[in-house]
Amino acid sequence: MHIDLLSPKSFVGGHPHGQYDWLRSHAPVHWHDDGEGSGFWAVTRYEDVNQIGRNAEVFSSEPTIMIADPDMALANFQSDYKMMLAMDPPQHTAYRKLISREFTQGPARQYQSRIQQLATRIVDAVIDRGECEFVSEVAGEMPSFVIADLMGLPLEDGRTLYELTEVIHSVPEELPENAIPTAVMKMFEYGRGVIEEKRRRPADDLASKLLHAELDGRRLADEEFLLFFMLLIDAGGDTTRNLVSTGLHALLQHPDQLARLAADPEGLMPAAREELLRWTSPVIYMRRRVKQPTSLGGQALEAGDRVVMYYGAANRDPEAFANPNVLNLQRSPNRHLAFGGGHHLCLGQWFARLEIDAIMTEVLSRLTNIRIAGELKWMPSNFISGLTRMPVAFDTK
Repeated sequence: MHIDLLSPKSFVGGHPHGQYDWLRSHAPVHWHDDGEGSGFWAVTRYEDVNQIGRNAEVFSSEPTIMIADPDMALANFQSDYKMMLAMDPPQHTAYRKLISREFTQGPARQYQSRIQQLATRIVDAVIDRGECEFVSEVAGEMPSFVIADLMGLPLEDGRTLYELTEVIHSVPEELPENAIPTAVMKMFEYGRGVIEEKRRRPADDLASKLLHAELDGRRLADEEFLLFFMLLIDAGGDTTRNLVSTGLHALLQHPDQLARLAADPEGLMPAAREELLRWTSPVIYMRRRVKQPTSLGGQALEAGDRVVMYYGAANRDPEAFANPNVLNLQRSPNRHLAFGGGHHLCLGQWFARLEIDAIMTEVLSRLTNIRIAGELKWMPSNFISGLTRMPVAFDTK
């Protein structure tokens, strides 16, 4: 079996489940060459992935959650600070507390009516045409609008920032030269404008609260805010956008499941959403660094080794899920790892669930006979699994 989890070509059409299946059976902790004379351990079994995510004492998120070590993407952003995703406790715990209250299940549910309003607005914008580009006009709109709303930004700006995140998640060789660092700098330039505006006119929004929050008796430096800002814009859209588009794609490939869900979207959506999260696993991987010698899956790991958790592989592990390669919208229990685990469990998971439920219910309640109406394009990425283009046609109910 040829194993290549670095090439984005392996992820065209979704996760490379043939490679995952072979790895889980033959080499669940597999040494994967990185093409630069080194490599990393690719981990594909559910229990191993779950163990890594919950053990920060042995598996560190520093200096990055990406496979490659930090490069020049932030070369023009001179800072002694780092993104929260690349922190370990207790530092990570302190930073997470700054915004965790805003993202718990209670505050998310208080925002539910606003999310429903946005879902209706999104479908209203396309319904009379009988066709749309589903990724940008429906799936991408919802998280872009919600995070912009939470941050106190114009909704249209959320759309522009979402386009930057698509560039940031792509592999450099698939883009024009310096496209990724340019996108990062544009994100920071916009964030500097937010700093200026929210300090001059603070409001009851997440950006203002962050700028006025205190960490160890001091307010966040501009660089700290900008890294928070990029994280919230970036992570705030990934799971929802890619789950909604690839989830609909999966349903179209399983018309019996689609028909069952469309018959009762409100009643079946909670279980269906969790199964689609397991099935699509929008975030492909997270990396950790071994802090001390240990063993995993029969392999001896040395301090400094890179370990990469493949969530799509863990979420199809037959040891954790009965008939894992069957899409079962009524699956229960469903302890998938699409939101990660441990102290880095996705902060926005409750908002993501509400967004998914609202837009998917709106689509399935108001549109019928949905069908692919053009060429599909997948994100050229080995980090995020998702479509960038999915034209669809539909009838209205």
